Amino acid sequence: MYKQVEFTREDLYKMVWDRPVLVIAKEIGVSDAAVAKACRKAGIPLPNRGHWAIVKSGRAVKTPPLPKSKPDQPDSVWFTVHENPPPKLPKVEIPNGPLIEIPTELVKPHRLVAELKAAAKDRKEDKGVIPLNYQKFLRVRTSAAQLDRALILMDALIKQFEDKGYKVRISEKNAETELVLKEGVIVFRLDERTKQTSPPPPPPRPPGRRGEHYYEPWRPAYILVGTGEFTLEFSRGISNCPNIWKDRAKASLEAQLREVVAAIPSWEAALLANRIQREEREAREREAEKRRVAEARAQEILRLQRVRLVNNLRAWEQAERLRQFIAAFEQKGDQSLEAQAWLEWANLQVQALDPLCSDLKGVIDPSVELSEYFTGRSSWDKQPKDWWYVDPKKRSLLGSVEDSEEELEEGTGEANANALSQPDELETKPAWHPNQWYTQLHR
Repeated sequence: MYKQVEFTREDLYKMVWDRPVLVIAKEIGVSDAAVAKACRKAGIPLPNRGHWAIVKSGRAVKTPPLPKSKPDQPDSVWFTVHENPPPKLPKVEIPNGPLIEIPTELVKPHRLVAELKAAAKDRKEDKGVIPLNYQKFLRVRTSAAQLDRALILMDALIKQFEDKGYKVRISEKNAETELVLKEGVIVFRLDERTKQTSPPPPPPRPPGRRGEHYYEPWRPAYILVGTGEFTLEFSRGISNCPNIWKDRAKASLEAQLREVVAAIPSWEAALLANRIQREEREAREREAEKRRVAEARAQEILRLQRVRLVNNLRAWEQAERLRQFIAAFEQKGDQSLEAQAWLEWANLQVQALDPLCSDLKGVIDPSVELSEYFTGRSSWDKQPKDWWYVDPKKRSLLGSVEDSEEELEEGTGEANANALSQPDELETKPAWHPNQWYTQLHR
């Protein structure tokens, strides 16, 4: 989790002129570049390079005053830091195991080492190393001159791993060599360091006419050659443990193989700790996702309940308007059979339209069915600003079928939408149809 840390311009100004920015950044929990950037944005002057060396020598240094903040500069500076930063794990010290005898010649090599030797036998060097397909062979980058040593190193290392009960395999998917432990997989590689050197001199110029140049645009400025210095590197989840061994002046890589084998228990412990932390983090994420989905479902249910309430309100308003229309028709005094039949039919339609004339359980029933796959992340329709608010562009969905047909025939859809955007029209415009707007509003 993260939190916001606030400093006023005056407090941050006093801090940066009292202690170095690097010290302040460690106290806050951010980088020194973030502190310097925030100071420049807030118009806070920073000490020049060499300022703290002058202060340490005892000489007096003039501190510039804090300028007044400009209109576009903030009065406070905020930093986003970890609320509970994870503690840094101490470097694990591994005791040396028994000395491993390394043969001078490759005798009965491991299957993976034999395949690597056969593949690298007839290959030519490219940029100082033998190019190989690491999806099929061990991850070893070496020159042809140091191939035998690299094979002996890998053979001795793999045999030591298998004597401890572990397995070495080649990942075709990732083109990596993996050490399979009980708690996971560790990737390792053996690389020979290369260096730049001048290319060989060009051949002598062929005889030709006087002044003729021998132009060779393909000749490179330098070439890469192997140095004979190897690096054995293990990675993936063991950063707090020893994981890199190099040829040193006092100890060759062959003499350090016992340290590699002795470090395996620390790798197991690191992978176990990483797995526990990952499982705890995933459990927290799952709980947070459950809470989010529950809140989204509750909000969607409330929204649909409000939609139903507004739907019933508009249906009742339209039924009342229709009753007024029927009453005005009755005042005309038309006693013909056609008029009486129409009045009977219109009253039946009003009763079907008015939600208060039917079973009231449908009005007061708060139950809403949502799909079991609803997670609240769908962005097909943007939610309205307020549950009572109706977008003028969707207002035609709330009208009757006859109104929609008239808009299509007369081409007055845009004018009606502008007229319906007025607040006074919300109460007078017919706004319900049982087979049209309710279904589309739920999508």
